[in-house]
Amino acid sequence: MKTIIALITTGLFALPTLASDSYGTPSEGWGFVKDDWQLVCDNTLTCRAAGYADEGIWDTPASILLTVIPQNPVPSVQVNFEYREDDTSSNDKELGVTELWLNDKNYGAIENDELNAKQIQQLLSHSRLNTKIEIRASSNRWKISDKGMSAVLLKLDEVQGRVGTPLALVSKSSLNRQTPKSPKAKPVIKKVYSYADKDKKQLTPAKLVYFQKNINKWIDIDDKKLVGSNDGMGDCELVNPKTEAYQRMQEFGADRLGWDFIPVDSKHTLATHECWRGAYNMGAGYWLINHAKPSKPQLITTSASDYSDGEIYAIHKDRGIGDCWNRAVWVWDGKTFALTEDSSTGMCRGFAGGAWDLPTYTSEVIRSDNKVN
Repeated sequence: MKTIIALITTGLFALPTLASDSYGTPSEGWGFVKDDWQLVCDNTLTCRAAGYADEGIWDTPASILLTVIPQNPVPSVQVNFEYREDDTSSNDKELGVTELWLNDKNYGAIENDELNAKQIQQLLSHSRLNTKIEIRASSNRWKISDKGMSAVLLKLDEVQGRVGTPLALVSKSSLNRQTPKSPKAKPVIKKVYSYADKDKKQLTPAKLVYFQKNINKWIDIDDKKLVGSNDGMGDCELVNPKTEAYQRMQEFGADRLGWDFIPVDSKHTLATHECWRGAYNMGAGYWLINHAKPSKPQLITTSASDYSDGEIYAIHKDRGIGDCWNRAVWVWDGKTFALTEDSSTGMCRGFAGGAWDLPTYTSEVIRSDNKVN
């Protein structure tokens, strides 16, 4: 994937680097991270291992992604790199043939940003060595760090049960033999009818007054999970007038501190309230009210960004320049808002909009008209 970017400002070079020790679990957030590599596995047990250029390299971001399906012997491998407008033309013909180089040896052209079987095998065979990984095109070079590669691929082998088997990517010779795991099926979510945005449905004045009068009783706004404690912040401190966060917001954003109500269908309504706000992100709480049992609203999320046509979205930057994002989506299935997607774009390494799509949760969504999303 080739993208043109302008030179990033020099102030970014002062950002701290990641710790060298590994951290995280493969099925959550950024996954398992070791130096310049990460492993993210979704609920089907498909795993994605991504390596990046060293964090100090900002003018030529580059990354490589291995997508590994359980019991498949060979992963698919993609590359992604960006180049500066002032360095080279955006014309691919002028950029020249893109090639994979390992330890200064040419392993051939990269077609359509994907490695072929021989290139993949060479990359894997170099993964336990100190390896200089480069993408070259004419006089242009992009370096991808090998720091953390071996540890991340070993973790992938462990997660999918490949260790000590012929399917192992890096641990075939291990005496600790595992049993390869099978892929899990995607959950199927049926999205059903909800009011469309264009309908501009509103509650009746009487029902709106009833909800406004009782919502702070139905929802325990003193719940420590929402308002926090001496041990840490809460998930929705702005819901309670007694919190410091609420009182600070009153000084410059009192209009944001009220409840809003969004009819979902004739029997359900979403109650929403801003929960938190940062320098470049905000999160709102969404509670589902069943009109038959309004006193027991169901919390969907405290990190929502928007609601539209039966879907709740939570989309946030991991930092201000927007080179890494995370996203979650919940869809109305007639009873609740079911999680259908939870993903990130990978580590913050200078790619405008992020480098990849790395889900920890994925599903198949079938709309009420039987079309699959």
